[in-house]
Amino acid sequence: MRKIIICIAMGIVLAGNVTGSADEKDKSKSMKPKIGVDYEWGALKEVIVGIGDDLIIPGYSDKVDFIYDKKLIDVMKKSGGKPAIEVEPDKTRKVLEQINGLVKVLEKRGIKVYRPRLLNPVEHDYLINVQEGQMQIYTRDPILVIGNNVIETALKIPMRAKEIFPLREIIRNRIKDTGAKYVSMPSPNPNYGNDGIYLEGGDVLLNGKDIYVGNSGKASNPAGIEWLQNYLGPDYRVHEIKISPEFEHLDCIMALLKPGLGLLCRDGLAGKLPDSLKGWDFIDVTVEEAKRLGANALVLDDKTVIMDTQHKRIIDEVKKRNHEVIKVPYDYVAKWGGAFRCSHHPLVRVGGRPQP
Repeated sequence: MRKIIICIAMGIVLAGNVTGSADEKDKSKSMKPKIGVDYEWGALKEVIVGIGDDLIIPGYSDKVDFIYDKKLIDVMKKSGGKPAIEVEPDKTRKVLEQINGLVKVLEKRGIKVYRPRLLNPVEHDYLINVQEGQMQIYTRDPILVIGNNVIETALKIPMRAKEIFPLREIIRNRIKDTGAKYVSMPSPNPNYGNDGIYLEGGDVLLNGKDIYVGNSGKASNPAGIEWLQNYLGPDYRVHEIKISPEFEHLDCIMALLKPGLGLLCRDGLAGKLPDSLKGWDFIDVTVEEAKRLGANALVLDDKTVIMDTQHKRIIDEVKKRNHEVIKVPYDYVAKWGGAFRCSHHPLVRVGGRPQP
């Protein structure tokens, strides 16, 4: 009788273990993929792409005259705070058409795309006393995804601070049950002087544990670079790359397409490249091409990149390296100051380890 009871008990335990195992399998199937980006060329799986709706011409402010050339300042003084669709209706419709066209290309390749909602009226008026204007085209800058870290950055242009609000909802819902770390940098000082802590996504390129951060004097600064190194810790090596004040961000002059291959406007550098980039085959991009965002590409994986149709010479050079180029028109979006890399921020890239 005792043997029978023991056998029954063992059967219950074994059954429980089998059930638990099945439950764990079901749970693992339902879990979201982990947030993670380690390399610029990892296979893109999930991404946030900006929207071209409700564009408002930036207003002039003496807090930001360091970043704009005289021609743009004249436009800001004349039309700042007005809806772009009223000032430039045809060009603004083209912006919408091109950025939505990019989303279609990504979705056709099976990439999960998130889009931010429009700002609500309260968000729209945030810091409007400092600078009028609104855009949500460039999701690259307000956040950083490095490894499983999601970081809200500190932007130097006041009107852009509000862009983070709709992105928070996407991030908060996406990181549940993923173990991702979510932090925010210190807010910029209200005088927006050079003594603040600034870091913008367009300045940051990833190569595993080597992180490159541009410093043109217009966006990210040494204090922001120091903050990033302190936050990431000793496992990472954060390298400052000084760039010409003719450009705002590092991704205006550089792209990393795969291990050992990239795009670079050498005349846009104001210092040396880190040792970890020495020996790379960098396709030369001229200053004129870089100002039209010729180096600002969207890397899909280590074999494929999206580039603007207008940059035929650069595209031909990339193709010579046995790289696939998907040509997409993006010139009207680029006229707002950023192109493909600026318009997206990856949440999940898979693989990408350098080849031995």
